[in-house]
Amino acid sequence: MKLTRLFAVSIAVLALLSSAMLGRIVLTEWNNYGAAADGLRILQLVQKSMLAAEKLSFERGPVNGMLGDALPHQALRLQRLAAARGASDRALAELQDAVGAGPAPSAAALAALQRVRQALAAARQTVDRLAALPQEQRAPAELTATVEQMFALVPIIMETVNEFSRSSQQRYPQFSVILQNARFAVELREYAGRLGSQLTAALVARRPLDEAAQRRIQFIEGRIEQLRELIKLPTNNVATDPRLLAALRAMEQRYFGDGLALVAGMVEASRAGRPYLMDTGQFAERYVPTMAPILRVRDVLLEASLEQAQQAYHTARRQLLLACATGALTLLVLAVLALIVRRRVIRPLLWATRALVNLSNGDLASEVRGTRRRDEVGDLLRALVALRAGALDKRRLEQERQQLMEELRRSADTDYLTGILNRRAFTAAGQQRMRGAQENDLSLAVILFDIDHFKSVNDCHGHDAGDQVLIRVAALVRHELRDGEILARYGGEEFVVMPAYCDLNAARVVAERLRRAIEAEPLPLVDGHILRITASFGVAAASGERAALDGLFHAADLALYRAKHLGRNRVEG
Repeated sequence: MKLTRLFAVSIAVLALLSSAMLGRIVLTEWNNYGAAADGLRILQLVQKSMLAAEKLSFERGPVNGMLGDALPHQALRLQRLAAARGASDRALAELQDAVGAGPAPSAAALAALQRVRQALAAARQTVDRLAALPQEQRAPAELTATVEQMFALVPIIMETVNEFSRSSQQRYPQFSVILQNARFAVELREYAGRLGSQLTAALVARRPLDEAAQRRIQFIEGRIEQLRELIKLPTNNVATDPRLLAALRAMEQRYFGDGLALVAGMVEASRAGRPYLMDTGQFAERYVPTMAPILRVRDVLLEASLEQAQQAYHTARRQLLLACATGALTLLVLAVLALIVRRRVIRPLLWATRALVNLSNGDLASEVRGTRRRDEVGDLLRALVALRAGALDKRRLEQERQQLMEELRRSADTDYLTGILNRRAFTAAGQQRMRGAQENDLSLAVILFDIDHFKSVNDCHGHDAGDQVLIRVAALVRHELRDGEILARYGGEEFVVMPAYCDLNAARVVAERLRRAIEAEPLPLVDGHILRITASFGVAAASGERAALDGLFHAADLALYRAKHLGRNRVEG
């Protein structure tokens, strides 16, 4: 058995014996921690379930707007309906993912979600069919049935809310009142939506409410008032929470003030036989925002429950960590003793072994640690450090030599002033491209250009200004060129460009683009003067096996001469 394995087995046996004494404590705290985590997760599922119910309720507002909208439908209302449907789908998908992600997914909750999806798809199909009819063909009975079909979705999703609420109350009995009031808030939001939807058929048909609708409105208003009082019941220590008090005040002002007043005004207009002065979409745009404070009440109650559950979760986690820390502290003495042996004997031998293997394989990247020990192991490690340092020096010298050679090669190929290719490098690259053109029967073009009146720049502004012109023109042309197009300084103020394989017309297009770019770019000098630079271009192209680079250069040079002779700042070829 190797020394390292023998040492590991001995330490493992001692650690096992010591850990057995602490296992029961840690296991107990772990169970408590797991229960707290499950409780927190269930509360989060309650929150997601209520959010899904909210989105389904909210979708009814855009639906009512569409059912009351004449054809063609307004684009804004179509967008609102699509956004509401998307929000409902996302909320249901997130809830389903959260339910299915747990260690023991609820079959009842998943079944309820499946029923909701099926019922939602059927309801949306009905809405789309009815909204596609002309407004006068939408019978009130069909409108009422469609609205009721949308209403039927929320009770199904509330099954998951109730199931998760019961599970949460089993783990956190102190949350029962808070969760109950949160459910009341969800139910209040639902009945508030139902109240507004009772006006849909009358608004679409532009006629007074029938007796059945008025009775339903009276019943819903009674239930809303009942839920209003239930929500105000004390909720343990949350009753004095400033967030809840502010949310209740906002609910009283916005919904029980503005929202119910709006509904009452519509009912009064119906009884008096007056026109409603708005359609279903306009009513929803005014009425739906007044229900937002109800959801804020729900959110505050859920936030309070989650905060307390998170506190219980963190407490359980701290207890678990404390138990683990106690066990770790108990094992610390054993670890310290093992560390001394490992550090003084085992590890130095392992380091030395690995270092020798790496050096023998030519691996110099692995570090060889030095030491100040005055024993045999120390001598061995210092010898390994010296051996690695010598090998690294040798490798570094080789790398510096290669780097120097690469720099010399780049210097030989690069124009010292402009940083682009020089004539020699361009000729080598051109010959290679010419061979490719001959082998593949492709056209190859060369563009020669030089800066117009460059001598006058040197004479009037000095050679430094001339250098600035050359540098700027090289940078500008290099920026304008595309992949596969080669640029070089041919000599003096003369430059050469070799586009990718192309014919004469395509090369003239490239040259014209470069000419315009140079002409359009002003060049500010150090002394404050602004120069306007132009250039003359000569273009030549050839193809076939007889094409030669020297011939291309000669033809392009003749074309450049013609460009200068014809007045400069032009392209000839």
